[in-house]
Amino acid sequence: MDGPFVDSEVLISDESVGYPSPHAANVSRPYEFGRGRGHRGSFRSSTSDDRNRESVSTAATCPDALLPDVFQKAPTDECCYKFLEPVLPYIRNIIPASVACELLDIFLTDPGSSLFRGASPYILTRIFRKKSVLHPTAPRYTTPALLATILWCVAQTADVMVLHVPGTRARVVNDLYDLATSLVSERDPDRWRRIHGGLRAENETPHPNIPGLGAYPMTTAANEPAGVIDDVLTFILLSIAVSGSDFKSDCYKWWSKAVRLALSLRLNREDERCPAPVSPCANPLCSCHRDREDASPIDLERREERRRVFWLLYSLDRHLSLSFNTVLSMPDSYCEVYAPLPETIWENLDLIEPKQLPSRVIGPPLLASGTGFFEYFLPAMAILGDIIEVHHRRRHPRLGSQQDTFSVAVIQDLLSNYELSLNALPADTTLNSQSFGMSNTTERDLGVGLSTSSLHHGAVPTPTMDAGDQSRVRLVKAYSTHILHVMHVLLHGKWDAISMLDDGDDWITSKRFTECAAHAISASQSVSTILTIDPELTFMSYLFGIYLLQGSFILLLFADRMPQLGPNESVEQACENIIRAHEVCVVTLSTEFQKNFRKVLRSTLYSVQGSGTTNWDEHRARRRALSLYRWTKGAKGLAL
Repeated sequence: MDGPFVDSEVLISDESVGYPSPHAANVSRPYEFGRGRGHRGSFRSSTSDDRNRESVSTAATCPDALLPDVFQKAPTDECCYKFLEPVLPYIRNIIPASVACELLDIFLTDPGSSLFRGASPYILTRIFRKKSVLHPTAPRYTTPALLATILWCVAQTADVMVLHVPGTRARVVNDLYDLATSLVSERDPDRWRRIHGGLRAENETPHPNIPGLGAYPMTTAANEPAGVIDDVLTFILLSIAVSGSDFKSDCYKWWSKAVRLALSLRLNREDERCPAPVSPCANPLCSCHRDREDASPIDLERREERRRVFWLLYSLDRHLSLSFNTVLSMPDSYCEVYAPLPETIWENLDLIEPKQLPSRVIGPPLLASGTGFFEYFLPAMAILGDIIEVHHRRRHPRLGSQQDTFSVAVIQDLLSNYELSLNALPADTTLNSQSFGMSNTTERDLGVGLSTSSLHHGAVPTPTMDAGDQSRVRLVKAYSTHILHVMHVLLHGKWDAISMLDDGDDWITSKRFTECAAHAISASQSVSTILTIDPELTFMSYLFGIYLLQGSFILLLFADRMPQLGPNESVEQACENIIRAHEVCVVTLSTEFQKNFRKVLRSTLYSVQGSGTTNWDEHRARRRALSLYRWTKGAKGLAL
């Protein structure tokens, strides 16, 4: 970096991360590029609650020289992962290299594989191949901004000894957030605007080559500022972790940057041959090179990384649209990208000849095909996107009166096929990694000779399967079945709890309500299954909450109507399952909306099971709690 930061994007208040902000100490650090602690403090709210500040220990409020000897007691050996080397110079004053290695170990942990050292809830899938991350001499080069963001995401929930010292986690998390946003800001295309003859920094300084403003960014063929896929992934991870905090709406800034940069880099399409008059194209990433038969394994890997970043963005777009009651930012009409490779083929890409790769299909898969994130969750999100499109079209002031019978029928068929694919997931869906590690890898191991469809859906045979693979198949089936039933509820029902309770349009007497009720009960039964095999709800702790909530609203309606309809044991049991799941979710990844809803549902059941009469003060209190999160027209869902 060539000089001090002047971009306002990096000057984010610590409160926006969802953690108490430590007092500023007037000690500048290398990663702050000349920004003193006093500078940061000027951007804090003047109304911050003093109790939040008092909750931070001396470790977070003293200058570095006075910090307790926490990190000196931690292991101080050098980092064992060459992958982390680009970020190590920036984190010396935040965490030791050995602690960064521990955080990377957690990053590499698969969800649901361990309770003692669980995976980070914010790392939904590893975009990069594990072999590329762990390569001992030449790991994949990754930007320091992305590495700092990964460490920040993991540190928020990591079970690492030094982070349990009171106040330490808050300080480390805040400092890593500062570092990540500072580093990515240097690469942010939003800092630049096009002018005749080149680029200009988006600030009052007359010309960008004045010392202290940093170097020019990379540009696209159209002379637009551009980043790389690491930058898109950095913005995505920032969006995920911020949307999981108390200040969920703060993720919009990062999400907008991720979507716009992905479109600028054309991650959303497999382009036709380059129409440029100069040939061959000088850009090695341009898709006009895609037909080269001599493409190196590195080229193939980089292309697939681009696709995987796009499909992660696509999946999260649907998830956040449901969570925040918004239209899609990445509609299907934008998407001309090959579906991701099956996880087992992707992780063993270096062992497979390019000619042996399965035929590719444009667009997202619609059937569950395995236990990888893109194999079971991406198809569900593709269908959820269709449901969201129909839902918002119903609200359109002019088009909303049109019949949507055909659209609903199409989506029902998609849901039915997805359910069949879930039930058909074979016990050997996940390849044993040892089968690819043998020197005499056979065609059977790689799935060569199988039909294109079987390869596309990940049905690659394997000689053996360990207990961990079997456990993951059960987890995937249980969670996906619950999401499937919730999507049925979303397709036929109302999304807003208070509107459901008021029932101003006699929806409760319609056939759609019957469909919703049946699937809400089935979703509750799926929750019971999930709690049996994943009692801590660690497998999808970030993603699971909104589907658990939307599948619970009808059960709240049933409980609310019990005084008029009489007791119903099955409904009470379903409500107890949901309450227990919300309680476990709050312990695993605390969220206010789940605390509030659990309290509302428990209070409603208590009133019914107790005197059988309604206490109007409690009734109004429950309505106030529900009114925080609305899915009515123009409301923002969970994005307070």
